[in-house]
Amino acid sequence: MKQPNLLRGALIGAAAGLIGAYVKSLVEPPLQTLAEHSFPPTPAEKKMIGADPTGRIDHMPPAEMIQAAADARGVDLSKPQKLAAQQGVHYALGASVGAVYGALAEVAPGITVGEGLPAGAVLYGLTHASAVPATGFQAWPWQLPLSAVLWEAGSHLAYGLTTELARQLLSALLDRAER
Repeated sequence: MKQPNLLRGALIGAAAGLIGAYVKSLVEPPLQTLAEHSFPPTPAEKKMIGADPTGRIDHMPPAEMIQAAADARGVDLSKPQKLAAQQGVHYALGASVGAVYGALAEVAPGITVGEGLPAGAVLYGLTHASAVPATGFQAWPWQLPLSAVLWEAGSHLAYGLTTELARQLLSALLDRAER
C-alpha cells in the first residue's frame, strides 16, 4: 500500500483546483441561461448581489467584498481593477480548496466518493449557502431567485467533479512519470 504524501496531494489538488475553477467559470453562463429559462427571475431579482454573473459580473460577492475592503481603506477601484481582483479571488480560492481536497484525499480517500460531486456540494454549502450570506455580501439561498441558486450550486458541482477528475489524471500522470 502506498504511503500518503500530503505535499504531493496538496500540490496536485491545487493544480486540479485551478482547472476546476476554470471549468466552473465556463459553465456558469450556460447554467444561468438554462436556470433562468426554467425559472425566470424578476428584474428586481436580477439586480441582487450574486444573481446575474453575465449581466452584472462586478456585483458578484467577491467583487462586493473587494469593493468594501477598498472603500474601508479609501481606495478608488476601477471596474477593470475590481474584476481582475475578483478573478484573483476566484482562482486563489479554487487552488486553495483544491489543495486541501488533494491533501485530504491522500489520507482519507473516501472523500473522493462520488467523483467530487459531494465535495462540490459541500463547498457550495460552506460558501454561498452559509458563509457568504452570513457576512452580508449575498442574500441567503431562500431569498435569492431559484435560478441563481440552481446555477450557483450547479457550478460548484462542476468544480467538484472537474477537480476530482483532474486530480485523478494528474496523480496518474505523476505516478507514471515516477516509474
